[in-house]
Amino acid sequence: MTLRRLLLVVAVAVVASACGRLGTGLPACGAPPSSPNAANVLSVQALPEAAYAPCLNSLELDWDEVEFSARSGLVRLEFERGTDTFLDVRLTATCDIGDAKEVRSGQEDVTRYEDVVVVEEEVRLTIVPDGERPLAHALGLASQLNGSYLEDRPLVVIVDVEAARSATERVGEAAAVSDFVWIIGDIDVDEGTLAMRPTAGGEWIRGIELDDALDEMEDMVEDIQYRGNWYLVFDGGCITYDFDTEGKLAVSIARQADAAIGLYRNSDLIDAARDAGFEPVER
Repeated sequence: MTLRRLLLVVAVAVVASACGRLGTGLPACGAPPSSPNAANVLSVQALPEAAYAPCLNSLELDWDEVEFSARSGLVRLEFERGTDTFLDVRLTATCDIGDAKEVRSGQEDVTRYEDVVVVEEEVRLTIVPDGERPLAHALGLASQLNGSYLEDRPLVVIVDVEAARSATERVGEAAAVSDFVWIIGDIDVDEGTLAMRPTAGGEWIRGIELDDALDEMEDMVEDIQYRGNWYLVFDGGCITYDFDTEGKLAVSIARQADAAIGLYRNSDLIDAARDAGFEPVER
């Protein structure tokens, strides 16, 4: 009996009896090897040479739908909202990590790589006042604007109070840490205007009123995003996480994926099958 055939026999035996919060249709991280979830067995059957297979610790409340499939050489978990897949998790024998950077995995026998594009939650604005009156005006604007939102992203306003240096010097420094820079001079205080520039590139917009500046910024800012791949590499296999999220889900998706998705040790199930009296012939 081959190893794959052995696991198929075990799968048929447990389909009727396996239970748990995730049911038999999804691989559960907490399924005991002696009484495994049928989906765990099918995952191990698909790629028994791999040290691990993906499993679920829990389902997040805002993850609407999960599709599980397993066939020879591939295990797949697709997480969907409506008709859109926001996370696709695949176990394969190998994977191409490309330019992904190694990060800490937390497990000695698993190497983790990440290659993701993150558009952060906050929109950062630095106001550079040019003079004492503009400074007082800028502090008032910061108090008014902090806590507001642009495209579901919180606006964080910083006022550069270092009036001893020129505005030109301070704008250069502000551009390195902010998404937008405003300059306010004495004429702007009198006329209720400002000069604005996005730090990612673009021309200065001068003499623009506050409400118009905020509208321009809202048109320019990107939605919060978390897109790209994680790779977990181990003996005999690789699990690829393919993320495609934006908006509020993108804020929490990395933390949720780490919490919800775990690793099921394939050898535990194979050893349990042997202990039950099955003696597979290794291929």
